[in-house]
Amino acid sequence: MAKKTNVPLKRRRRSELNVKLIAIIAAVLFVVTIGIVFAVIGSHKKENNPSVADNQNNETTAEPTTEEETTTKVPTIEVDLMMIGDMLMHEGVVKSGLMDDGTYNFDHLYTNIAKDISSADIKIVNQETILGGSDFAYTGYPTFNSPWALGDAEVKAGFNIILHATNHTLDKGLKGVENCLSFWKTYHPDTTVLGINETEEDYENIYVYEKEGFKIAFLNYTYGTNGIPIPDSKPYIVNMLDKDKITADVTKAKQLADMVIVLPHWGTEYVYTPDSNQNYWTQLFLSLGVDVVIGTHPHVLEPVEVVSDTKGHEMLVYYSLGNFVSNQDQKPRMIGGMAKMTLVKDETGCYVKNYNLTPVITQKLFGQKAITTYKLSDYTESLASGNAIRNDSGCSDFSLSYCQTLVKQILGDDYDESTSELNVSLHPDGLVKDTSATESSSSAK
Repeated sequence: MAKKTNVPLKRRRRSELNVKLIAIIAAVLFVVTIGIVFAVIGSHKKENNPSVADNQNNETTAEPTTEEETTTKVPTIEVDLMMIGDMLMHEGVVKSGLMDDGTYNFDHLYTNIAKDISSADIKIVNQETILGGSDFAYTGYPTFNSPWALGDAEVKAGFNIILHATNHTLDKGLKGVENCLSFWKTYHPDTTVLGINETEEDYENIYVYEKEGFKIAFLNYTYGTNGIPIPDSKPYIVNMLDKDKITADVTKAKQLADMVIVLPHWGTEYVYTPDSNQNYWTQLFLSLGVDVVIGTHPHVLEPVEVVSDTKGHEMLVYYSLGNFVSNQDQKPRMIGGMAKMTLVKDETGCYVKNYNLTPVITQKLFGQKAITTYKLSDYTESLASGNAIRNDSGCSDFSLSYCQTLVKQILGDDYDESTSELNVSLHPDGLVKDTSATESSSSAK
């Protein structure tokens, strides 16, 4: 049995006191350590997540937010559009592009309007004659066929929309149109061609130009094809002015775009005022909510005006731009027009901000690169006296003053002879279309 050792009472008490003291010190150290840990954690939380009081202090010193700061402003988007009239390629015009090596080049036709083309977003040309190419002889009136080189020159000049729905579309039959479509598709696939169609799907499609979310639809039709029937095998080959077709197209276009522009080949040749058919189609376009109409075919200038309906919808109409180039033999047919306008989309809707018509004069000469076109503002009496139109019967008095007088007669008081332009700046809201169209196009995006 082990021997039990007795510890003296005094020593036992001292040991017990020491144990208690150590325990107290340990407890104090534990509490202090825990306090330090929580203090550090709390400080970290405060840095990353300010307290309610801190938030209240911040809210007290923050600048109040105004309504303007919280509302996102709709950007203003502007689109500049220009268009020239009929490219009426008589044999004399074709010969002006014949080079010494037997090839063709038509760059000279657009030299004098290069800046007007380059400054626009949308650049449109009415290609009156079919580009049937070398499968056919190059011919002028009455059944035209023009070289593909003309299309090359149009693209090089900067045109990005080509109109082909004209009364001369079928001058070389279905083959001529197919050759024309093949040319554009093969050599200039990024250029928009309107009015003729390779497939039924193309016939149903609506072309919509877009810039920064601003969408503009373009439609092109002709009144007829000079009595040449539409091929039964391809009834969709050319767009005709047809009420049902137009109604369906415009309805679809208004769903796809913010604005709708119709480019009709219509009217009576060599007449300075719109005829009953033009008035009929104008009223139809207006009733459907079209925004702009730019017409071709009469080969002479016709007026520009704004028409409106009883609901307040307004539509800008250029009835005819006349010829851009031709080899015709009458003075008025030397005078055409270049349409220009600025289209706007902003928080108020979509509208025409301003519109312009710049008269142009065909300088009819003979020889290589001889025929060209000048803006009337750049034309002179010296140029007029050298214009070969003066050699044609009844045209010996062709002059700069004759051109100015006729343009003023057709365009009216808005035409400024000092600048040789019809230039109308509209009220701040411009020609405003129904904002419902903008809303519907936005919802369709």
